[in-house]
Amino acid sequence: MPIRHHVSRLLIRGAQALALASAFAAGGSGTTGAAEAGRDLRQTIEHGGITRSYILHLPPAVAGAQMPLPLVIALHAGGGRAAGFARFTGFSALADKAGFAVVYPQGVDRHWNDGRTRVGFRAHAENIDDVGFMVKLIDALRGKHGITGERVYVAGAANGGMMAMRIACEAADRIHGVAAVMANFPDRMRFRCAPKRPVSILVMNGTVDPIVPWRGGEMRSGFRRLGKLLSTEATVEYWAAKNGCSDAPLLDRLPDKAPADGTEVRRERYQNCAQGSRVVLYTIDRGGHTWPGGQQYQPEAAIGKVSRDIAAQDAIWAFFRTLPRGTPRSR
Repeated sequence: MPIRHHVSRLLIRGAQALALASAFAAGGSGTTGAAEAGRDLRQTIEHGGITRSYILHLPPAVAGAQMPLPLVIALHAGGGRAAGFARFTGFSALADKAGFAVVYPQGVDRHWNDGRTRVGFRAHAENIDDVGFMVKLIDALRGKHGITGERVYVAGAANGGMMAMRIACEAADRIHGVAAVMANFPDRMRFRCAPKRPVSILVMNGTVDPIVPWRGGEMRSGFRRLGKLLSTEATVEYWAAKNGCSDAPLLDRLPDKAPADGTEVRRERYQNCAQGSRVVLYTIDRGGHTWPGGQQYQPEAAIGKVSRDIAAQDAIWAFFRTLPRGTPRSR
C-alpha cells in the first residue's frame, strides 16, 4: 500500500507539470474578460544559428503616434507558448490600460536555459544562449514603436521566472527590474551570478506549491528530477545581499479580499538597497503553483489554490513602474 501511494503521488506530480504546460500553451480565458484593444506583431530574429520567434504587443496609443514606451519581456513557463502566456497572465490587457509594450519570446522546444543543470530539456542540454537572445531582442526593439530602452523589465513564471533571474545575473546592464512568479533561484546559479549592477527583484511564490518547493530542494515532475533550487527565503535573501540591502524587510499583510479562496498575502520590502534598487517578496500563504488572480487551470488537488486577493500582473507592474529610470550601460 505505501508503494502504491508513493507511485500515485509521483503520477500526480507529472500531471501537475503537464497541466501547467497545457495551460500556458493554450492560454485559456486569462485574467480579464475585456477584449484586448492593442495589436500583436509576430516576428522572428536570428540568434545562435536558430530562428527565434516572439510576439510584440503594442497598446492602442502607439497606433497613431510615437511615444516613449516601457518594455516588459514576459517569459512563459516550461512547456508553454508565447501566445498562451499572453492570454494566461493578462499582461496585454494591462499594457493597453497602463501604456507599455510587452513582448512574449518563445523558448526553444518550449523551455528556457535558466541555469539549472542535468535537466535534459534541449534548452539546457544544448546550452542555448537565451540571455544573448534577450539582449539581441532588446537591441532589435529599441528605437522602434516608441520603445527607447530607458525602461526594460523582465517577468516570468516558473521556468520563465528562473530565466528572468538568470538575465538579472548576466545582463543586469540591459534591464531595470525582474519579477519571478512560482520560481526559486537555481542552486548552481548562485555560484555563477555576477550582476554588473544592482537589479530590483520581485518574487511571488505560494507556500504549498507542489512543483517549485517553497523550502527549496529538488524540483520534480513525476519521476523526473528537474534540478535543485534554493528556498524562497534563501532566494530573496540572496538578492537582498547582492543589492546591498542593509535593513531588515518591512512586513505587511495585504487585505484578504477573497476569504473564500483560502489564501492570504504577505509582502516583505527590503530597504536601503544600492543605487535605489528594491527587493520584494510576496508570500501567498497556502497558495499553489498558480498565477495569483489567474485561472484555476487544474483542480486544486493537483496544483493548489489560486489567490484572489491580488492579481500578479497588477502587482508586478506596480513594482516596475516605480523603479528608477535610466538607460543601462550598453555592452
